[in-house]
Amino acid sequence: MSSDSTPSTPPLDPSRLWQIHGAYYDLEPFLTEHPGGRRFLEQVRGTDCTAVFESTHLHDRMPRAMLKRFYVADNPAYVPEYSWKPDGFYATLKRRVQDHFVQEAAALGLPKGDHRFAHHGTPAFIGRLFGFWAVWLALTIGAIGGGWWWCALPWGMFAFALGGYGHEAMHAGVFKSALANRVLALITLDLQGLSSFVFTAMHVPLHHVHTNVSKLDPDIEVHFPLVRERPEQPLYWFHRAQPIYAWILYFITLPVLWVNDIVTVVIGVWFGPYGKLRRPYWQEAAVFALFKVLSFSIFYALPFVLHPWPQALLIVVLMLGGGGFAVQATFALSHQNSLAMNLDGRTSTQAGDWGALQCETTADFQHGHWLPTTFFGGLGYQLEHHLFPTLSYSRLQGIVPIVRATCAEFGVPYFYYPTAWHAIRAHMAFLVRMSRPDPVAVAAVLPGPGAG
Repeated sequence: MSSDSTPSTPPLDPSRLWQIHGAYYDLEPFLTEHPGGRRFLEQVRGTDCTAVFESTHLHDRMPRAMLKRFYVADNPAYVPEYSWKPDGFYATLKRRVQDHFVQEAAALGLPKGDHRFAHHGTPAFIGRLFGFWAVWLALTIGAIGGGWWWCALPWGMFAFALGGYGHEAMHAGVFKSALANRVLALITLDLQGLSSFVFTAMHVPLHHVHTNVSKLDPDIEVHFPLVRERPEQPLYWFHRAQPIYAWILYFITLPVLWVNDIVTVVIGVWFGPYGKLRRPYWQEAAVFALFKVLSFSIFYALPFVLHPWPQALLIVVLMLGGGGFAVQATFALSHQNSLAMNLDGRTSTQAGDWGALQCETTADFQHGHWLPTTFFGGLGYQLEHHLFPTLSYSRLQGIVPIVRATCAEFGVPYFYYPTAWHAIRAHMAFLVRMSRPDPVAVAAVLPGPGAG
């Protein structure tokens, strides 16, 4: 056969493939089989998704074996963004946490091979979900239907607690079923006006991979220029007052995100250039539109239909303002403080290790009893959540000693504030430092033990 008749190999198109540890894989045939749902895979198509693969698959023997079926080619020009050395910090920690849950599965009496399910929500955790949802529903009916301000006032706390369940469902951490997790996200986040479709696409492959990294983590870029959170960001005259007005801005978080979700879906980017969104399928678009209409009708329009506008305005402000404040303020406690932002110029002992980056840019607060943990949406265990995002936060207290010990062994910081109040004060001190010309040179008053 002449060379002219030999079929030519189609050129490699990296934008259609998934890159993991410098190898290309074609996961198109696996999209509908993926246990976490196809959206996770589609959002990271065409990127180096090594960090997403490593962190979302705690028990990774089966996923690694599966990848071989979809191997396409190596990338000869591959330069790893992070280090994944087998004897490094994160690999060592991951093995120890794997062993912990294998033993946990045995203690729970799970069949052999089901150890990968031992880290989903505990029965008590799932039971509390129904209790919190029932209270939230009663408060919603009392506030909107009855016009009672005393129902609107605590609504935000319960809304954020449910949002914590929804946030975890997006990470596939509550139920074994991807469908069950998807439904939970819809009736917690989307029903309150926050699109889990948009949040999943931006939150997992961007914030979780590049935590507090300038120009890569959208969670710290989107507040600028109103709030300055990085030393390299320009300092404007109005930033002098940001320790005061930042807290006021937190109250408008929910309506801002309600609008921005729509803008993101229409134009395909989230808050400017920080994250590109793949276009939704018609089913996703229909669900998105349905819940946007529902949330607007219930929380923005219905109070003004049922009550005089001053009373309706008070109800809306108390509900949505309180909920937005809980969302923004609590997320800020974990990443927006002088320790997590490294304003004092620490030198990393494990430079390049992805797990060490998560520890260096995240702080925990107020471990312990399930009640405050639930009201804070599980974010008191944010450091462990960033290291292993698919673990239910009802299981994270069990791995805290493992993480602390491994951090101590490798010289990696473990930032922890003993109470939420300590974390709030640290965030306030951070806002003050960032309102000054040289935040690195300003002495910080940071309560709590810091690195431990």
